[in-house]
Order: sequence, then structure tokens, then C-alpha cells
Amino acid sequence: MDLVTFHYSHLPGEPCGNQLNSLAAHAAMQAKAAKQQTAPVNGLNIEKQDGVVRIRVRQRMDMACAPTLMAALRDAVCGHSGIVELDLSQVPYFDSGGGAVVLRLGHDLSQQGGELRIVGANPAIEGLLSLVDQQAVFAQPPPEPPKNFVLKVGEGSLQVLRDAYELISFTGELVIGLWDAFRHPGRVRWRETWLYMERTGVDGVPIVVLISFLMGLITAFQAAVQLTQFGADIFVANLVGLSITRELGPLMTAIIAAGRSGAAFAAEIGTMKVSEEVDALTTMGLDRTRFLVTPKVLALVVMLPCLTIVADLVGILGGLVVAVAGMDLPAPVYFRQLRAAVTAWDVISGLVKTVAFAVLIAGVGCLRGFQASTGAESVGRITTSAIVAAIFLIILADAVFTVIFHYW
Repeated sequence: MDLVTFHYSHLPGEPCGNQLNSLAAHAAMQAKAAKQQTAPVNGLNIEKQDGVVRIRVRQRMDMACAPTLMAALRDAVCGHSGIVELDLSQVPYFDSGGGAVVLRLGHDLSQQGGELRIVGANPAIEGLLSLVDQQAVFAQPPPEPPKNFVLKVGEGSLQVLRDAYELISFTGELVIGLWDAFRHPGRVRWRETWLYMERTGVDGVPIVVLISFLMGLITAFQAAVQLTQFGADIFVANLVGLSITRELGPLMTAIIAAGRSGAAFAAEIGTMKVSEEVDALTTMGLDRTRFLVTPKVLALVVMLPCLTIVADLVGILGGLVVAVAGMDLPAPVYFRQLRAAVTAWDVISGLVKTVAFAVLIAGVGCLRGFQASTGAESVGRITTSAIVAAIFLIILADAVFTVIFHYW
């Protein structure tokens, strides 16, 4: 890695620019033609005598001049395999940019069999250069040893145990936070809760309406193909009503919420974790669960059943469109058959599922957010993980509820 690959604008009055490169090239050619030649390059004096190249620097060695200065020094020592003396006695300013130039020049010389000697450096420059281990800077990282099957299984098992511990710990924090919100409603951050209710509920209505209408339309079309063969067209209302209210409405709404709200919760808390805002809350003595998690969970618990009701109504309307336009079934007949087939328990059971789905979506999103480590890559990774985990838990919970409601 080149330590002096920077992009800086040229400072007026500083001896670094395009003219420096041309003068340095001219000095290198003169040094080859004569045994002893001096070539001033703005702030550089380059001399070659008895196989030793002496470079006296009379300009600032800072970040701005590092790229052009490095290019001039490389031209001066190109092909030289002897000693190079770098005189820093007349350098007016020296910072980390100059240190990078010195380190890179010494490394390049060692690669071609040469040696760099620092001459005339003041204690400040020597102190700055002594802080860096040149061998450690340019050393190649050791290759990662191959992992055998046993090691991979062990690491995977430890990761599962760590995830289980974090899940149990966070579940306890969430339960305590919700219980505290139930006992002391005044402690809840209602302003943020209303904001999250708008984001998770109102902002999600268009996509929920579109998906639910298409699901009702598709379900009715698929049912019509089979029912028409037996002259049972009227029962399309039964199939659409029961499938939408019991399964498709709650399930599709929860999956949409997992992609929208769950990912948003994970990304928001993950960004706060990376920027150390969560640590700042803990330092100030604030409970992260009450401050960050409880408003999100309460908002989704309230709004997901509302979105499910909208999804049920729109899905049933999608089936009505197919029944009326594709099967010549009158709308009053469709609604009469729907009212006879769908009971209040069918709707309520779907809404009960959505409450559990909301807790799972918000909880997993917040948990994954707290698991972010450092960098934007970590935020993207935990956001993807939150969506996948939420969808898996939604389907798993839906299967459990289906079995319970079947035997209840």
C-alpha cells in the first residue's frame, strides 16, 4: 500500500506542482551525465558524488506536498542501489505527510538494494519517525490458516450459543420494558411512538393495499379454475374469505412489515450503535430498552392489526372483482355467501396472530441493531439478517398458531 497516495489541492506559494516534476526529471538526467552535479528543484538540492546521493530538502514536508515530493524523490533515486542521504536540517515544517514520504522512500530503496540515511533531523522529526515501525507498516499479513471441519463446527456452535444468550437476555429486557410501559404509561416516549406508528402504519398502507388486492385476485382466479369444473362457482367466496382472513391477510401483512419496519428498526439502531450513540445513552444512565425499543414495539403492535384489517377487506374485494367480472357471479350473492362462510373468530384469530408477529418483527429488528459492530458493512449485514430472521419466525409462529387454533 502506498502511504502517500493522497489527493490534495496545491497551496499558493508552496514549492509543489507540475514544475517540480519536470525539474526533478531534468536533475536526474544531469546526475547520470556527470559525476558531480547539483540540480536545484525548488525546495530540493540533489547531489551525487562517489556513489552517494545527497538530497537536501528546503521545503515543507506536509500532506499537501507529499504526492509531488514523493514523485521527485523517486525520480532522483531511480535505479540507485547505494546510499542516499536525506538532509532534513532546513525543512521548515514536517508532519505525518512528510513521515510517509520518508518511510516510503526508505522502503523503495531497500527493495532495490539501497539504503536511506536521515541527516540533520531535529528532535521533533526524529521523535515523529521513531513512532512508526517501518517493518510492521510494510510487512505482509500472515496467511489465514485453513480451518478444518472440527474447527468450523466448534466456531458455529459457539456462535449459536452466543446468539441464544443474547436472545434470552434481550427477551427479558423487552418483557420488563413492556411491563413497565403497561404499569407506568407516563414513562413511555409517546411522541416517538406516534411517529413510529405513522411510519409503520400509515406509510405502509399503499403497498399493503396493492399486495392484498393482488393476493385476493390470484386466489379467486386459482379457485375459479377448479370450482367451475364442478359447478361450484359460488364457493369462491368461501375460499377467498377464509384464506384471506385466516392466513394470507395476516401473513402477507407481517412479511411486508418485516421488510419495511423490521429492516428500518435494525438499520436505525445499528447506525446508532456504530456511531456510539447507544453507548452514550448508557453512559447518561438511560435505559436503552425503554428509550429505543419500547416505542417501536408498541407502535407496531398497534398498527399491524390495523393493516391486517385493511388487507382483509382489500383481499376480499380482489376476489369480488374476479367473481363478478370473470364468473358472472352477482355481488350480493358473493357477499351473502361470504357472510355465511366467514365468522368473527376467523377475523379475530388472524388479528391475534398479527400481535405476536408485531412483537417478533420489532424485537428481532431491534436485537439485530444492537448486534452491529463497526462500519457500514456491519449495518447492511444486520439489516439483512433482521429481515430473514423475522420472516422465518413469522412463518414458524404462524404454523404454531394454526395447530393451536385447529385443536381449540
